[in-house]
Amino acid sequence: MGANFRAVPLRSAVILAALALWLIAIAFLRKLSIDESQYVASAVLTSKGLLPYRDYAYLQTPLQPFAFAPLQWLFPGHLLIAMRLANAMLGAGTIILVFGAARRMGASGRVALAAAAMLAVCEPFTWSAGVARNDMLPAVLMMLGLFAIAKAETGLRMAGAGVAFGLAAGVKISYALPAAAIFVASIWSRDWGERRRSLWFAAGVTAGLLPSFILILLAPRQFLAEAIIFPAVGPEQYYTDIGKAWRLGPNRFFRLLIAAAIGPALIASIEIIARSWGEPGRWLGDRRRRIMLAAALGGLISAALNRPFQIFYLLPALPPLFVLAALLLGEDRPRWVKGAWALSVAAGIVPVAAWVVNAANAGIAPALDAQRRADALGAALREEQVAGPIATLAGQFVPDADADVDRRFAAGPFLYRTRDFISGEQAREWYAVTRDQAGPMSEQPPAAIVTGNYPDVQPAQEVELAEQARALGYRPTAEAEGLIIWTRR
Repeated sequence: MGANFRAVPLRSAVILAALALWLIAIAFLRKLSIDESQYVASAVLTSKGLLPYRDYAYLQTPLQPFAFAPLQWLFPGHLLIAMRLANAMLGAGTIILVFGAARRMGASGRVALAAAAMLAVCEPFTWSAGVARNDMLPAVLMMLGLFAIAKAETGLRMAGAGVAFGLAAGVKISYALPAAAIFVASIWSRDWGERRRSLWFAAGVTAGLLPSFILILLAPRQFLAEAIIFPAVGPEQYYTDIGKAWRLGPNRFFRLLIAAAIGPALIASIEIIARSWGEPGRWLGDRRRRIMLAAALGGLISAALNRPFQIFYLLPALPPLFVLAALLLGEDRPRWVKGAWALSVAAGIVPVAAWVVNAANAGIAPALDAQRRADALGAALREEQVAGPIATLAGQFVPDADADVDRRFAAGPFLYRTRDFISGEQAREWYAVTRDQAGPMSEQPPAAIVTGNYPDVQPAQEVELAEQARALGYRPTAEAEGLIIWTRR
């Protein structure tokens, strides 16, 4: 990564290594998320040669399972922890690239390191780096693109940056908006050279999206339903059903502000907006700063568009924001502003401290507890002589129990909890089961069904799956750490 990293002092290298260890610790300490079920299941299914959309339901753009499938080959029986640690390392890579991009844009080593370290205490970042989801891979890809742009805006660099952004959008569609914002910010320039480079960037984005386009063309109807229509209607239906439709309205903007305030993201945004307004020639007139601002704004818009807002949706805005923050930290600023930054950093540490306390009270870190549950489930399944796919909403445990996830449950509880979303014929063709389309299970019964009470469970969906199991002639025959095994004899 050039001279920016060859000249890193030993102290800076030690601090960056400490930040990586901080994220590794978070990967063990962060409580389980129900979201992890679909990402663990999709990685396993892809490792066996199955493709998203065509062979199993997948509710995101398609590249994440291919990146994480090798972890199933390398760490069988420990996939959840391996995916969490992989995301922690991707988070560390994002921090390093923020540091390097800030250095390329003129920040001193000290302030670039401070800005990168403050990114590591923003709750949307620590939350995302600690779970087995699809947040950190696109973040590091985006920063690879911005790191290239930070050095110089040649056509080749802009094309390479576009490829990185295209791949990021292929992992998570939220990253399409930062890419679009960068293109708009460049194409509207009066500088013809910058306009030409924006076309290079667009060409790179298109190239980066090609793998996704190929996978989409293999099953376009499934992609449209699962990755486009479902995010628009599925959460709205669910939150309305559980009496929390208020989370779909203006309340989500308040939650966004709270998420930004747990850590220095909010104060960084305020100060950067104030500087851009007060010194437009210096901030908006500089091409590289304008591109970083566009990327951060695109990430913020993508977060605000989600209904309801969840804390991890803010992540795309943060890496470019803290590259810009590094350009502020080296300047003279009032003492009260520095004090506000210090308070915001302290606020960002509070959630992690709470995770430490919770793990201490439980006597075991959540990631290790998940491994314990998976091991117990595997032993119980072997005792019951279960051989074949397991129907479950707890897909984060089954692969590490050395058992097969029924691909009809690859999307975890999210697709399952919908109603009137797919027809019976679509359920059969698309390898999916929902609470109102359980026909595929009666036609091809799974070897066992696993329900239960486990971390971050959604009890209503577990009850519905248990009722479907009972209707199909399954009976609870074993229990393992809160997980109930249903079999037919």
